[in-house]
Amino acid sequence: MVEACHESGCPMCRLMFGAMHSYMDSVMNEYVIDVPARAEMRDARGYCRRHAWYLPEGRGRVLGIAIIHDDIAKNVIRTIDAKNPKRAARRKAQDLLKRASASAECPACIYERTMEEVTTRAFLKYLHDDDFVAALTASAGLCLNHFYGALDMVRDIIAFERLVEIERATLAELQGELAEFIRKSDYRFRGETFGKEGDSWLRAIAQVSGEKGAR
Repeated sequence: MVEACHESGCPMCRLMFGAMHSYMDSVMNEYVIDVPARAEMRDARGYCRRHAWYLPEGRGRVLGIAIIHDDIAKNVIRTIDAKNPKRAARRKAQDLLKRASASAECPACIYERTMEEVTTRAFLKYLHDDDFVAALTASAGLCLNHFYGALDMVRDIIAFERLVEIERATLAELQGELAEFIRKSDYRFRGETFGKEGDSWLRAIAQVSGEKGAR
């Protein structure tokens, strides 16, 4: 967690990215030929859009990707080819939609929710550790999504007060930089060069909505 604080952006987002890449490595290396895991993937019709694009980002995954999606494609084709009673087009389409669509949630979404809960609990626990608090204070702070998630799970007053204090300070600093960026964008001040506030608009997206690719 301290190491994640030294990286750019929300530390929790960074931890979750690492967890999801490790998960995808495990899936591709161990579970592609596992029958129950393949059935789970088949029922979910693969991964959701966001998690599916984690797949090409790792090495040695090409064959595993092909095997998983070959299985899903064959299953959907069998569903399409199954006999369908004579009905109106709308009824036939809805019936096929029901049979061909996913009957289970994206496995990566389930895993991510579990890991996010575990990580958030650990995060709140270490708000009692001065070294971690110092690292978090010096970091970019939590994105609002993870701040809200931590608020929902916090149970003791020390962790609550430190969480809120750090988040407020982070947002106040960012807001000040955004205000300066807006001021310098005015034609009357175009002679002034941008400093740290130059990319504040980009960091603001990550702070408010989460790092790119985050849940």
